[in-house]
Formats: sequence, C-alpha cells, structure tokens
Amino acid sequence: MRSPVNEALKLLADHPDLPPSTAARVTGADDCHVFQALRRRAGREVCPCCGQVVRKGFALDRSKLKE
Repeated sequence: MRSPVNEALKLLADHPDLPPSTAARVTGADDCHVFQALRRRAGREVCPCCGQVVRKGFALDRSKLKE
C-alpha cells in the first residue's frame, strides 16, 4: 500500500495539468506534504519502479529495472 503523498505524486505524473493541491485533496494527503515532496524531487533523478529520489553517490542499475 502506498502513502497518500506517493499516491498524489503518481496522480500528478499521470495528469500533469492537475494542480498539486487537488491531487492532495483527492488522495487524502496534506497539501504541504505534497509540495514538500515535489520540491525534494525537483531536478533529481527518480527511480521509475518505486518513485524514490536517487541520492547523491548512488546510481540506478538500468539492467535490473522492470520493462
């Protein structure tokens, strides 16, 4: 089961024209937590499988990703 914030981020990825506050309201997440997650992800590489930010010093092994 995903957290409400992750659900809102997934919803925003699927519907880029949707405002973050609306995505938060639909999933039951707090607006401030969704905006904070968006700021954390800005300009960083995100794992396509789990949606986590890839931290500095780490790299994705693309050969192991699901297709």
